[in-house]
Amino acid sequence: MKEINVLLYGLGPIGLEVFKSCTRSNNITVIGGVDIDPNKVGKDLGEIAGLSNTGIKVTSSLSNIPHGANHSVALHTTGSSVPQVWPQIKSLLDHGYSVVSSCEELSFPWVRYPELAKEIDQYAKDKGLFVIGTGVNPGFVMDSLAVFTSAVTRDIESIHISRKVDVSKRRIPLQQKVGVGKTVEEFNALAEENNIGHVGLEESLRLILNGLGLSQEKIKKSIKPTVTSTDLELSSGHVGKGRVSGLHETAVSSGTIPITLDLVMSVNVEEIDRIIFESKDLGHLEFTIPGGLFGDTVTANVLVNVAQSLMFYRQQGLRTMTDIHTVRNILDYEKLS
Repeated sequence: MKEINVLLYGLGPIGLEVFKSCTRSNNITVIGGVDIDPNKVGKDLGEIAGLSNTGIKVTSSLSNIPHGANHSVALHTTGSSVPQVWPQIKSLLDHGYSVVSSCEELSFPWVRYPELAKEIDQYAKDKGLFVIGTGVNPGFVMDSLAVFTSAVTRDIESIHISRKVDVSKRRIPLQQKVGVGKTVEEFNALAEENNIGHVGLEESLRLILNGLGLSQEKIKKSIKPTVTSTDLELSSGHVGKGRVSGLHETAVSSGTIPITLDLVMSVNVEEIDRIIFESKDLGHLEFTIPGGLFGDTVTANVLVNVAQSLMFYRQQGLRTMTDIHTVRNILDYEKLS
């Protein structure tokens, strides 16, 4: 069985979930952890994750990590912006590591950052390595899952994808990210500056367009706050009546096949993920996940499974979830080797 050497780059809540996911795979060896938090540097990786000690000490710099050899990949979980994370990813490539990142904008950067995407693609190819951005959303539930399920029909007329997430069950940073506790005025001001909300809904829609072979047309987006009618007590603190409890965000493409992505991330909503196709051959076709997919756990598992899949198929360059082989949990890696 081929072993994959994994470096964890970023040990926040998602990074630690990634580590836990790695420990459940019998062909992954975690060789190091990198994080700039002084409260984590020097501590055992297992201790930080609430598991047994591993003998692996967290470091603040790649200079303390061995260069990657064959079958080495970094699972990167530090930021949402491509320009922000590219220097980190470039350094990882220089150290011999392919990169699977949770950076939302990296899931499909070809439209938002066309020149930077070309640079990343060529740099990774020159190193003989790969880079990909993925996760639960973007990366899976509102994009690549829809592309995969579209295989059952030949005559799609429209696509509508909705996801509802109860942020009261999620980590504090996510509650803050969607504006929980702010006034409506504060939320709207931040929205005007594009400084609040879910990152990656446009990338999800562009992944679908890419996966279906459609042109990358203009996308219309909207974002509105949801407001609580009662006082709330959350892990992030008290939220008074009339304050923001989350958001409702949409992205719409009205080209050859109208596509709508509808995302609600708010307190106490009924969680569900749904993909609806209207088609000439099958009529109304609906795929539903009652209770939805729990973001942190799914993101961690997708990152690990994508790393295994791309390592096996020897991918190179900047990849997206809709131009690679179908990702799955490779339970018996040896049979595929």
